[in-house]
Amino acid sequence: LRRSWGLTLVGGFSMTVAIGIGAAVFAVVDTFIWATLPLDDGDRVVAIQTWDATAHRRHETAVADFERWRDGLRSMEDVGAFRTIERSLVTTDGPAELVSIAEMTASGFRLARVPPLLGRPLGEADEREGASPVVVIGYDVWQSRFSTDPTVVGQTVRLGATVHTVVGVMPEGFAFPVNHQFWTPLGVDRLDHLPPGPGGVVVARLAPGFTLEGAQAELTTLGLLRPAAGPETDAQLHARVV
Repeated sequence: LRRSWGLTLVGGFSMTVAIGIGAAVFAVVDTFIWATLPLDDGDRVVAIQTWDATAHRRHETAVADFERWRDGLRSMEDVGAFRTIERSLVTTDGPAELVSIAEMTASGFRLARVPPLLGRPLGEADEREGASPVVVIGYDVWQSRFSTDPTVVGQTVRLGATVHTVVGVMPEGFAFPVNHQFWTPLGVDRLDHLPPGPGGVVVARLAPGFTLEGAQAELTTLGLLRPAAGPETDAQLHARVV
């Protein structure tokens, strides 16, 4: 660095400018794109997280806690969950491809407040053990895979090893929660926990008259169940709404 101090200064200055530009772009994107979801009252859509204060990251959420939040919270409504999985899509028209699927509770469609273009959304009955496998597809998939066939509801697609019946088509532009185009039922009663990150997310909508601070106060009062196993302590893990 002493021999090439001029190059060092230029390199350091370039890195500073690049970091500054990157931070500015992220701030603009965060403010104008991510701050509010493009949904009806999108600024009132929230996530509920089990937060690890020691590691400063999300922790897996116990299904027992999710069920307590869903049934007990009054400051939030349409409490639901989703997780992203990948499966191979096989239809009669086109080659197989790997696709991302939102396994989602039926409350996710109520939270989004967007009715299907065709058919119906997922329902609670679809989540029950033993229910026939069903799928709701996005507008782009309806175009590319089914040639906008108006009789697509009732047809079948294979996702992985399971054949699903198409029960609905969402309108153009709908991709909730995270740019998804396939939605299958999430039966939380068949899980022990929802993993952190995109593997499992709890979502809700602030109820009328409640603020984010009020929702956090109620969530803190309700708290978390004590972990049955693991090194975490009560002080380390807590529930938060964001």
